[in-house]
Amino acid sequence: MKREALKNAVLQLLASPSYMPMRKRGLARQLGIDDEDYLAFKELLSEMAGDGTISELKKGKWGLPLGGEKLRRAHAPHDEHASDPSADSNTTEESPAKPAEKSLPKNVRVGRIDVKRGGMAYLLSDPPGNDLFIAQEDVGAALNGDLVAVELKRNFDRPGKRQGKFFRGGGSGSRPTGRVVRIVERANPVIVGTYFSHRQTTPLPASVHRDREKNKLQGLVVGHVVPDTRGVFSELDVLFENRGEAKDQDKVAIELVETADSRAINQRPTARVTRIYGKAGEADADIAAILENFHVKLEFSEEALAEAEAIPDDIPEEELAQRVFYEHPVTFTIDPEDAKDHDDAVALRTHPDGTYTLLVHIADVSYYVKEDSPIDREARERATSVYLPGKVYPMLPPKLSNNMCSLKEGKLRLTKTISMTYGKNMTVIKRKVERSAIRSAAFLTYDQVRDALDNNQPELARTPEIFQALTEMREFSAKLRKKRFDSGSLNLDLPETKLLLDEKNEVKGWTLREHHWAHELIEEMMLAANRAVAEHLLENEIPGLFRVHEEPKPEALEKFAEFVREFGISLRPPYDRLKLKYAIDRASTMEAGHTIHLALLTSLKQAKYSVDCLPHFALNFSKYLHFTSPIRRYPDLLVHRALDERFKPGESALPETPQRREGGDKARTHFKRLDLMRALADHCSRREREAAGAENEVVKFRQMQFLRRNMRESHPGIITRVRDFGLTIELQDCYVEGLVRKEDMQDDWYEYIEERHLIQGRKRGRSFQLGDKVEVRVKEIDLARKHVNLEIV
Repeated sequence: MKREALKNAVLQLLASPSYMPMRKRGLARQLGIDDEDYLAFKELLSEMAGDGTISELKKGKWGLPLGGEKLRRAHAPHDEHASDPSADSNTTEESPAKPAEKSLPKNVRVGRIDVKRGGMAYLLSDPPGNDLFIAQEDVGAALNGDLVAVELKRNFDRPGKRQGKFFRGGGSGSRPTGRVVRIVERANPVIVGTYFSHRQTTPLPASVHRDREKNKLQGLVVGHVVPDTRGVFSELDVLFENRGEAKDQDKVAIELVETADSRAINQRPTARVTRIYGKAGEADADIAAILENFHVKLEFSEEALAEAEAIPDDIPEEELAQRVFYEHPVTFTIDPEDAKDHDDAVALRTHPDGTYTLLVHIADVSYYVKEDSPIDREARERATSVYLPGKVYPMLPPKLSNNMCSLKEGKLRLTKTISMTYGKNMTVIKRKVERSAIRSAAFLTYDQVRDALDNNQPELARTPEIFQALTEMREFSAKLRKKRFDSGSLNLDLPETKLLLDEKNEVKGWTLREHHWAHELIEEMMLAANRAVAEHLLENEIPGLFRVHEEPKPEALEKFAEFVREFGISLRPPYDRLKLKYAIDRASTMEAGHTIHLALLTSLKQAKYSVDCLPHFALNFSKYLHFTSPIRRYPDLLVHRALDERFKPGESALPETPQRREGGDKARTHFKRLDLMRALADHCSRREREAAGAENEVVKFRQMQFLRRNMRESHPGIITRVRDFGLTIELQDCYVEGLVRKEDMQDDWYEYIEERHLIQGRKRGRSFQLGDKVEVRVKEIDLARKHVNLEIV
């Protein structure tokens, strides 16, 4: 590669949204630099650092310099803003780029920051398991997801110091905490919120002195924006010249106006309004703002759509010739009734000796989506499909997600098959990974499967053969499930509400989503497939993205134990998986079960992706990954690609005996893919959380819309929090939370008794305690602030 081309390749890699800082060797592997060219490559990096084009960060890792937004846009050709000539117009004299710095201090850690609702944060680690706690006062000006430099510090015991909920001190055994000392890169160029005008701001006079009046207002704070997302400042000031056309209580998008010193500790930037969606509380404005806030892409690039349309509808005969075609046993899909894509199909063989062979066929998306193609770049950026009420924003263009990759009934489709043979004790004794093709015999729904077997109606299963297969699958999956829970797996599935929409896509009500044994049948088979592929990757030294779930913090479990004690569930330390399982089982029989279950979920850490295979706490699996949904999850597609590299031309199956990776060029390919996956693990984890956030926010908003139209109706509720200002109540028919303010309870004078988690009336003695059932009515809904005020009936 010529020198200038290599410079551009380095800049393009470092400017990629998925890039995470890496050392010289990692960069060399990523760019395909041979050993004999490595010395010249190092000299090139030093030269680029010398002229400020790139920067050496801590521990010898490399990235763009501070203030490198221009470079990032210039060398990221697939960024949606790269071709926009106005994209750079915001770098004005009020936001000059900071001078390039060759390196950060050596005593800091660099990583992404995860800011919690209470204001404190964690510096995320890779591999997981070593997240660094950052107290609220040490977060500084960092926002959720920012790439930050954190200085390590250690807390020591102080006489009389209160050891609060998030205290991390403790003498010689104290854990280090951190302090944000520099913001290396902002995660979100756009922040969404509600604009509030300051009352003293008056319209400009329509006179010849208008320009003079405008000059007087330059630099004055005329309003502020309250961001929608946690981890952002509670409000951001807006100067007159940055207000645009925003009016009071408009839903807006803003960008930070940062000066050369605005990334210093506790230096709060101001905001510039860049887009106005409409009045806060209006459906179109709020939903558009939610999608922007969680970075949901609404349209595919023309290049990706064109590439998808160019894919032939027919599968080449030469491709089918190197695959095994599964006609038997009977194969079919089981999905929700409104499913648009079908990732997986299943089949089962039962053997006379009491053993089983489970066949899980997964859409072979990697055959169609080649690495770094236009479709792949779109899929990588999205990382997941986003499912909203009545609308799906898929990861792949519709021709692939709804057609060529979807295992449609009666259609010939390319798949990868994981075959697992189980002994009588439900332990895998043999497994095989194959390139395959199938023709699904039927698309069945979960309710259809349940009704067919529960009511002994074979005709609902389409054919006697499918009915018999379902009967055997039900017994097989029940054995798998029993073994999993007997081994300590936790059932963390929460009941959900399903919005019912009319022909205009308006909410006409909701119902609780049913979760019955037919769902569990497919769940167990998918868990088994994911687990088996994880074991195959490890045994064969194949790089992949693993799904990890770290153990919870003891102090989080202590708080959970204190919470459930008020519901009559007693947990004593030390807390382990079996005690949590006991709490879940008890909660499942209680009316407050959803509340308790949700409290446990918030006490646990979030699962995430990592190139390091670490245990999954909730499942109690030592090896686990995501393989079964490559149409809608990018990590699954990466695992498929990793398997592809081990298939030899013309062979349909991977060797069943472990094969160690080779050296030489194959080793370089191995480490190059490992570096790529390491960079993508954090990106995919963040996109997963953002997609879930968008889904939850849209559902919550649309529920509030419906509740506001039907405020006369009463709802059953459970008191989930008691504070000195009132009661937080969860509506049990839709799981929306609202507040009963103490000041609105006019039938008595109520006192807050903290140690008993209740408020009690002085005269009549009526009390309301944590966990009590109450009947409530919606009093007021503020859609702009997403607040629901309730009154007790």
